[in-house]
Amino acid sequence: MSETRMVQHPGPTEAARVSALPCRAVHRRVTLPAGATLFEAMTEAADGAGAWFDLTDLPVEKLTFVRPAPSPDDRHVAWYSAESELRDAVIERAGAHLGRRDGAAFAHIHGMWRAEDGACHAGHLLAEKAVLSADHTVDVWLLEGAMLETEPDAETEFTLFRPVATGPVDNPNAVLGAIRPNEVIEDGIEKCAAVSGSSVSVVKGLGSFVGTQLQGQPALMDIATEVLLFGENGRCAISVGLEGPPVRGELTARANRVCVTFEVLLLSQME
Repeated sequence: MSETRMVQHPGPTEAARVSALPCRAVHRRVTLPAGATLFEAMTEAADGAGAWFDLTDLPVEKLTFVRPAPSPDDRHVAWYSAESELRDAVIERAGAHLGRRDGAAFAHIHGMWRAEDGACHAGHLLAEKAVLSADHTVDVWLLEGAMLETEPDAETEFTLFRPVATGPVDNPNAVLGAIRPNEVIEDGIEKCAAVSGSSVSVVKGLGSFVGTQLQGQPALMDIATEVLLFGENGRCAISVGLEGPPVRGELTARANRVCVTFEVLLLSQME
């Protein structure tokens, strides 16, 4: 994949390529209880707020996930695969945006998980179909002043998360943003960060790329890849394409463009 590779969506191109709002992110350590679905546990922990969850080494009785797949029509650039289910698995690393859809809580989760036989899988995890097998403590950033809410998107013809204001923000320390198709991910992050006026120390985010290029890893050439960014500077990624195993490593600089959307939480300081 060359760094100039782009994708053509069916709808009109929006002039603004990012939407972003300053907010306050408050870090907490919370315990997600055994027997609950991941969705139930996260919504209980967030108590109505928007949030980002870091999910690491989380044991699950079962989980269900999808990965990218070819579009069944000419109105979308890609779609989702059939669901796959694992039993007695471990979510090795995942990130979750918790927001709102049609007035109710809604979660968007990407990451990598290990099956009981040791095989690694990655993609888009369905939180309401993941059941926790043990109490497990995770890191969460609860958001004040903004959250993600879904809305129909004319450009991509998907329903996508966008940041919305939820109230006044005292002493913002974060930016909640969504980046549109064909933006180089570094450019999109910089445009989101510009709304705050403070330096960004941590990048958390997930979405899709037009293929993926990571340093020292085979390039994924698919039209769409599911991606999780992690690491303090957001330079590390887990990605999976239409087929084959996931890849994990550091982003090749300025070589990865957004496919459908990319949702980010940019932190200016860590507690």
